[in-house]
Amino acid sequence: MTTGTRIIANLYRDSVSLMKISATVAALPGVAQASCIMATPANLDLLREAGLLDAEIAAGPNEVLVAVEAEDDAALATALEAAETELRKEPAARARDAAIEPLRSLEMALDSLVGANLALIATPGPFAGAEASKALRLGLNAMVFSDNVAIEDEIALKGFAEQAGLMVLGPDCGTAVIDGVPLGFANEVRRGTIGVIGASGTGLQQVICLVDGAGGGISQAIGTGGRDLDARVGGVTTMRAIKALANDPDTAVIVLISKPPAPEVAAAVMDLARAAGKPVVACLLGADPGQFAGGNVHPAATLEDAALAALALARGEQP
Repeated sequence: MTTGTRIIANLYRDSVSLMKISATVAALPGVAQASCIMATPANLDLLREAGLLDAEIAAGPNEVLVAVEAEDDAALATALEAAETELRKEPAARARDAAIEPLRSLEMALDSLVGANLALIATPGPFAGAEASKALRLGLNAMVFSDNVAIEDEIALKGFAEQAGLMVLGPDCGTAVIDGVPLGFANEVRRGTIGVIGASGTGLQQVICLVDGAGGGISQAIGTGGRDLDARVGGVTTMRAIKALANDPDTAVIVLISKPPAPEVAAAVMDLARAAGKPVVACLLGADPGQFAGGNVHPAATLEDAALAALALARGEQP
């Protein structure tokens, strides 16, 4: 086996696009494994763990890095060329009809899709705050898929959204299911009466898949971003999501998933959960489940417990 890398500068692709390209290249003859990533320190560490990178490399977080392990040099060269070709292709939406003028701004997109109320932001982190701000000022809710967004930007965005009656999902919101539409890294799950609120995506993803696999369904799955329950942010999105699901006629049970929040934020969130008027399953991983029990709030120690409790409550049973 032989490994090789290629840096492609001045190019950004979101994680979903890069995963698709990685899968395409990995399927080529003679290729053992392949990965196309933005060269962030965390992603480089993952490549080292996978055995695709064994030396320091001069790639920055806003550059694409292609790493391939292949049977021989010929297969390696073919795979690297194929990856770069895929990366430099025009987006499918533009290629579909060259006669249609590309949408180069949110304003143009709104003119094209009248009535839209959510923008999905997937740009390099330093630019995501500005794009989300534009979306909010146009009256759009914003799902910020991007990570590496400054916490000061997150606080400002969520403060503005709260005053405007809008919601910011994220930053680093990897998963959401809104009105049955999977966004980011979301599986397609059946519709139902269980609404889920989670952080960056993995726990939320696990619970909605467990619910679907057991025959239940999801009304909404709302990602808040991993820092929403930090004392500096104050749980703005989590609390707005609780209010939204409490008022949603299609949601019968609410599931909260997070790591332990800041104590003062936890108190405010649980007060709101107790006032929701619906059963709430609280799965705050790493926290003592018993401290949240009482009334309509049902604590769960694990993601599996949370899914099972929600399914029971949706059937009108006790967990």
